[in-house]
Amino acid sequence: MIQGNEEIIFTFISLTILLLFLCIFIFGFATLFQKRQQKHREEKAALKTAYDQEILKSQIEVQNQTLQHIGQELHDNIGQLLSVAKINLNFLEESDSEELEYIKQTNEIITQSISDLRALTKSLDGDFVKDFGLEESISYELQRIRKTRRFQTEISVLGEKRKLGYEHEIVLFRIVQEVLNNAIKHSKANNLTVVLHYFPDSFTLKIVDNGKGFDLESLKQKTISQAGAGLRNINRRMELIGGKCNISSEIGKGTEVSLSMIE
Repeated sequence: MIQGNEEIIFTFISLTILLLFLCIFIFGFATLFQKRQQKHREEKAALKTAYDQEILKSQIEVQNQTLQHIGQELHDNIGQLLSVAKINLNFLEESDSEELEYIKQTNEIITQSISDLRALTKSLDGDFVKDFGLEESISYELQRIRKTRRFQTEISVLGEKRKLGYEHEIVLFRIVQEVLNNAIKHSKANNLTVVLHYFPDSFTLKIVDNGKGFDLESLKQKTISQAGAGLRNINRRMELIGGKCNISSEIGKGTEVSLSMIE
């Protein structure tokens, strides 16, 4: 009888141990399976990010090549024609023409046109950002806008300035150009301010205007073919360089576009 009880106890203990090992095996297998699934998702996300970044890089290269070509054509063709016209006017200024004052005014207009054209061609050239950096490129763009005499412009730099990498800086610069262009077209502002803030491990760029502002929520609800597409494009570009865009605006109180990145 005692031996029978011992066998039952031994069998029970054996089954318990076996069941425990089986549970441990199942738990370990499930954990390993989940880890592999998570790793697969992370690898898939990393591949998508790498793919998106390659697409972005290709788009930047194509865009810069196109803009550089346009800038070169403007410089070589229109710029040369204006230069020849200026030389002719300089020659006429030396004569005793009765319309000397009119010639001088025309000469001044052409001189200003050549200066503006040079500023425009530089803003189109992606190598300008690579060679001179984000701050100077934006300063040059604001200077070009200020010459229209329709806007007061200002740029401020906070924190310790550093390079953010060409791909990041060219994307930020193109976004700034787009935001400034939208402000010029639609905001009815007379003051444009850009603030670059370098934090130890992050960067923020703000573009502020004192224009009429707009209803942000109604703009977000518009279709891609309408005005909201510009905001989506800015958000997409920022996401591809690991950043984000925040826009705040109220009717009658201007607009602030904030671009931020964590390095």
